[in-house]
Amino acid sequence: MKITSLLFLIPAFGFGQLSPEIKQLYDELSKSKRVESAAIGYGGSESEVYKLFKEIDKKASDQEVEYIAFNGNPVAKAYGSYAVFNRKLKTLSQLFDSYLKNNEPITIIQGCVGSNSHLADELYKMVFLEKDNIKATEVYRKHKASIKTKHELLNFIQLFGTKESKWTMKEIDSVLVKFDRIVLDNPSSSQNLVELITESYFFIKRKHPEYHDKLAYFEKKYNSEEIKKYLKFSGK
Repeated sequence: MKITSLLFLIPAFGFGQLSPEIKQLYDELSKSKRVESAAIGYGGSESEVYKLFKEIDKKASDQEVEYIAFNGNPVAKAYGSYAVFNRKLKTLSQLFDSYLKNNEPITIIQGCVGSNSHLADELYKMVFLEKDNIKATEVYRKHKASIKTKHELLNFIQLFGTKESKWTMKEIDSVLVKFDRIVLDNPSSSQNLVELITESYFFIKRKHPEYHDKLAYFEKKYNSEEIKKYLKFSGK
């Protein structure tokens, strides 16, 4: 009862008004029709949209970040989810569940490559790919003492294309299990999202035989070769 009551209180408590400064930045961010990485185009030009996000992330409170992630337009929600994840806020799983129930499409520009995706898919990918960030962070911390100059540090960051992760592998695995359950417990989950789960685990050769029955349902529903391949690999 206490947990249920708390979940109902989160929207009322957390989704307060944005401060005037954050609202102005949020309004500008919301004008964008696409989610952009830090550098875009063939020349790697700095993205003005991403700069707005970084300014919001720098100045907004946790409650303001959550408000944007839950209530913005699809572009603002995507950036808000970045901040929720990077800050390790407790509403991350609730946010994923919200995105899954109304999986809004988004357009993404990553460097010079454009693609179409959905909010829940991108949040799942971001969490899963944090594993690479964690590995890079471990390498960085191991060799940190040997990095003598700012130039060497910049070269290291450019090589791995990442910043130090605040997450551990154990924490990421825990989040992914929660996400997996949310997806697999929902019979309306999209084929793309279920295949994203199976492809991700097949790629790292991790078996989840406990997912067999629910994945079998989706394999039959979508007649998916990708899901079938993982079922065969994972066994039961």
